[in-house]
Amino acid sequence: MADYRQRDNAPRFTVLVFHTRTGNVLAELDYSALSFDEKLNGGGSASITCPLDAATGRDTWDDRSSAYVLRGIMSGPWRFSIAVVWGSTVAWAGPLVSPVPSLTGVELKCSTLWALLGRRRLMTYAAVDPASPKADVSFSGRSLAGIAQGIIEHATAEYGRELPLDYLPITVTGDHERTYHGYDYKPVDEALRQLSEVIDGPDIDFRPVLVRTGAGERVRWQVRIGEPELGDPDAPLVWDQGAGLVDMEFDLDGSRMCSYVAVPGDGQENAKVFGTAFTNELVDAGWPALEDVNSNHSSSTNNADLDAYAAAHLAAYKRPLVARTATIDPGVYPGLDVWRLGDWGEFHLYDNPFVDGPQRARITGSSYSDGRIKLELTGAPAEV
Repeated sequence: MADYRQRDNAPRFTVLVFHTRTGNVLAELDYSALSFDEKLNGGGSASITCPLDAATGRDTWDDRSSAYVLRGIMSGPWRFSIAVVWGSTVAWAGPLVSPVPSLTGVELKCSTLWALLGRRRLMTYAAVDPASPKADVSFSGRSLAGIAQGIIEHATAEYGRELPLDYLPITVTGDHERTYHGYDYKPVDEALRQLSEVIDGPDIDFRPVLVRTGAGERVRWQVRIGEPELGDPDAPLVWDQGAGLVDMEFDLDGSRMCSYVAVPGDGQENAKVFGTAFTNELVDAGWPALEDVNSNHSSSTNNADLDAYAAAHLAAYKRPLVARTATIDPGVYPGLDVWRLGDWGEFHLYDNPFVDGPQRARITGSSYSDGRIKLELTGAPAEV
């Protein structure tokens, strides 16, 4: 790992084009602007503006011109992917979805691998008909992390669905089970997010890496699945105000607070299936009872699953949400080749009117623009 504690030694960004299904790097692109973002268990997007090289005097139909290369890339949404590389570390990667050309260049609008998995459905494709009982996909005798890995493996197992993935070791076996009916035609990204939202549900992250071999460069994704969380709270990375830590913002949001939640499933009237959860923790301390509903699982008929969704919803919203955002300088250690989504950080603040001293939190999202990175942080709920 390079020592770039001084900004003059910090790496610069490069932009690579690669083949989505194989990871083979095809070209490096010039760019005039870029921004990207990503969330743990939630995907993200990127925008890269690539200028035309009219200043070189090359004709736009010259096969050495950037216009020629960009025309080829524009012809392949989803077929081609873009990697934003910082030194030798891939900071962001994902398929091209919408190229936007103009007279001066092309804006490449891209999404993460989560968007591609959103275009895969949880069914046995050999069954052809989603309504056939043979289209159902079932997992049993697995951990929740093992089910997550099984879903991803199923979604990438057949011709045309292969992706350059490397699975990091997890404990696959356990006592959990899930059945996904073909007739639900459930998107894979939705199934993974729902799995991450239950109590002790696993974090899921697709970490792009650049592999250099004698045959050329490839971009691959490491499939990082938590058991249940990624990151080690006992080994936080440290940012200091006035050095790597540029700013830190706080937001206390009680709009979703609840002491009782219902999760409706399938069915009509009295035959409708529900999952529920409640707590009187704050009610006993003087708060008013607050009720909520989570309608994201209306096709489920499993009471245990619905109760698990309700318990997870209540755990997330029984107290105010504390949103913290740290703005950091990517040119000051620890940088993009050090931290990952799910890691814990310790942010040292001084002379703040509301907090003072170290703030420990987990990195659950990030975004880059204008030379700065914003980290979305999740920590312990607010004490009320």
